[in-house]
Amino acid sequence: MCQARNMTPANTTGADGTTVYYGNPDAPHVLQVFLELRDRASRRMAESLLGTMRQGADDGSFVLRFHFAATLDDTVGGSGSRRALGALGAASDVGQKQFIEYLAVLFAEQPFPPDDDRFSDAAVLLTLAGRVDGLRSAEFDRKVADGTYLTWAGEAVGDFGSFGLVGTPVVRYDDTVVPVVHPEGGPALTPQEFLAQLNG
Repeated sequence: MCQARNMTPANTTGADGTTVYYGNPDAPHVLQVFLELRDRASRRMAESLLGTMRQGADDGSFVLRFHFAATLDDTVGGSGSRRALGALGAASDVGQKQFIEYLAVLFAEQPFPPDDDRFSDAAVLLTLAGRVDGLRSAEFDRKVADGTYLTWAGEAVGDFGSFGLVGTPVVRYDDTVVPVVHPEGGPALTPQEFLAQLNG
C-alpha cells in the first residue's frame, strides 16, 4: 500500500491528512503546534516544551495537532524540512510514541547553520531514527529511503500557508494563540510559564 503517491501516514487528520496528531483525537481541548524542522526558534521551543506538551496529551488534557512549514527549504535552498517531515510520516505509521520521540531527536540534532541541508540525506535521517526504540525496520527504512511520504510532506507544508502565519513556532490552544518563545529571538518559555497560560 506504500506505493500510492497520495497516501497519508497513520495518525493524521484534516481534509487531506496533512496534520499529524498525537494523543486522543476526542480529547476536550486541541493544542495546535506549528513548526519547521530546520527553524532554530522551533528547536528552542521543542527542547523546552515538547515533553510538557506530550505529557498533557498523555494525560488526556488535549490532543496535539502538528502542522509543518518548509520556509527554509524555499528561502535558503534544499529539501531538508520536507524530507525530514516525510521521515516523520513514516514514523507515525509505526506509532505515536515513535513519532514524537523521533520529532524530539530531529530537533536535538537539527543541522546548523540553517543552510546546512543534512536532513535531505536519507542516511542521516535513518541514523537518527536509530536512537528511537522500536522505530527502525526494513519497512520504515524503505519508506525513508524511497521518499514514500515526500508528496504528502509537500502537501502538508503547502497547507501551512492556509493558516495565515508568517513564521514558526506558533501554538494555539483551542482558538487562542499561546506565546511559546520570548520576543526578539529570546529563549523559549519554561514549562511552568507555558502551563500557566493554559491554566489561566
